[in-house]
Amino acid sequence: MKNSALLFFFFSTVATLLAQTDNASVDNYLNLAKTHSTSKQDSAVYYSNLAYSVALKTKDTSLIGQAGYFHSYYLIQSGAYDEAEKLLDFNITHAANMSDRVLGSTHYSYGNRYYTEEVYDKALEHYLQGLSFYREANNKQGLSRTNLQLGVVYDKLGKKELAGFFYEQSLRYSERARQMHTTKITRGSDSTSQNIEVSKAMLQELEKEPNNRIKANVLFNLGKSYFEGKQWQNAAAYFQKSYALKTELGVAEHLDKNLFYIGQSYLELGQLESAIAYLSLATNVSKKRNQKVMIETALQQAYEKSGEYQKALHYAKRVTRMKDSLNTLRENDRIAEITSQFETEKQAGEIKVLEANSLLKDVKLNNQKNILFAIAIGVLLLLSSLFFAYNRHKTKQQLQFSEMTRKLLQMQLNPHFLFNALNGIQFFIKQNDTKKSSRYISNFSGLMRNILENSVEKFISIEEDAETISDFLALQQLVHNNAFTFSITMDENLDPQVYAIPPMFTQPFVENAIIHGVRGVKNGHILVNYSLEGDVIKIEIKDNGKGIVTKNKDANTLHKSMGTSITKQRMENLLKTENYPITLEVVSSKEENVDHGTQVTLTFIKKYI
Repeated sequence: MKNSALLFFFFSTVATLLAQTDNASVDNYLNLAKTHSTSKQDSAVYYSNLAYSVALKTKDTSLIGQAGYFHSYYLIQSGAYDEAEKLLDFNITHAANMSDRVLGSTHYSYGNRYYTEEVYDKALEHYLQGLSFYREANNKQGLSRTNLQLGVVYDKLGKKELAGFFYEQSLRYSERARQMHTTKITRGSDSTSQNIEVSKAMLQELEKEPNNRIKANVLFNLGKSYFEGKQWQNAAAYFQKSYALKTELGVAEHLDKNLFYIGQSYLELGQLESAIAYLSLATNVSKKRNQKVMIETALQQAYEKSGEYQKALHYAKRVTRMKDSLNTLRENDRIAEITSQFETEKQAGEIKVLEANSLLKDVKLNNQKNILFAIAIGVLLLLSSLFFAYNRHKTKQQLQFSEMTRKLLQMQLNPHFLFNALNGIQFFIKQNDTKKSSRYISNFSGLMRNILENSVEKFISIEEDAETISDFLALQQLVHNNAFTFSITMDENLDPQVYAIPPMFTQPFVENAIIHGVRGVKNGHILVNYSLEGDVIKIEIKDNGKGIVTKNKDANTLHKSMGTSITKQRMENLLKTENYPITLEVVSSKEENVDHGTQVTLTFIKKYI
């Protein structure tokens, strides 16, 4: 019996280690896919397929769904829509085993697949389904991008009021959405010259850090700007460069538009042979009904100008048939149906809110009339159930206390930082330095906004943490008259938008590095480095300051001097409530009056945002 238990423990341990290895392999292959997607689409498809293959071997439905979603993303970019659909269908079929975030991303990818082909009714249907899953997951990034895409689709359909509604929803969740939204709606003839200059500047930057995928899109945008400015020769040249780069990368997205704009530019230049050649290629590549109408209308015009009236008549008939297509009419009906359903649900939701408010008022009135009777019944029930519910209530109260303590400890850090920052503002005011006071208050208000937003989150992205630390150090530089320098670095294999850590763990140690480290030190420097090592995220805070003598008897003093007493309690509560362990290591020394500085290392379990 004892031997059987030992064997069971051994095999279960081996199985756990193998599962962890497979998970790491999937992550590694997906990271490689992301890296190669900027230079070679085929490589991105290859590595994401390896990740999917490893996930299949684990027979873990959730892991298969996650890897399949990423693989489908690169397949859609390559134009392999049918293969991508099979992977997305798997996630929808096994929805019970998928997280809300994966299901939201699945429907979002399905929406992108149909949006690329301009099948707007199906795109809307999937975007709206993705929106509901992202709400359940409270995924702000997903909510932002899905609302933005819904706004773009309705904008293309000419439904400006609905487009504006979804744009506003998108802006609620992301500042990036605000910038993307502005880009979408400000493009026009008046901004053509500005767009050309911006695109050229982006091309120069890409020469320093080449990213061929982005470069292909910038070249396309530059060609579009020249096209809108009726500079046909330049437009054709940049569209051709974009087409060549996309072909080299293996990206199928918008190839038909590239070819159409090249052909249209040559048509405007009167180079009919070249125009017909590119437009013929475009109509063979394009699968979009609306795009085909535009391409074949241009072909009709080209053949008319070249005197080939028989072919011009052929394409004129094709364009007429496509415009009168029953599929187009059905699609418009379907779009109207989806839009009507959404507006009805929106109105129904507003009515429910009004009904709930009315019901709440009625309940309050009834409670006032029956308050004495209710108190008597409540006391009786309390006395009768107190003994049986005591143990359960005590356990629940302990869990609630742990959660409350976590939030209170997190809030304790913010007033501490607020006190020090206000001292900085007071210093400049006393110095009668109006310019620096104004600048400090402006920067400080932005930093406080970020801290307040982070304070209500259990986890934030590494990108948000790094931005907050950067703003904090910049403000401290200002108040210390640039007496020290700082740098914030990240390893290449760490995606700051994907991985998450608890908020306000880094800032107290950075503040200690200033106060107890580099203050009063000539050429003081603080380094904050974020890295991903296997299954853990490491944050190192280093300074070249005075250092601290660390003998055995001073270990507790060092611990407190580094401001970690509150942090240690937060670590304990996160372990209890979230099963999320965090380790802290402080290394500091000072020998023979030579400053060695201090290094603090925080280690977090890898977690996705």
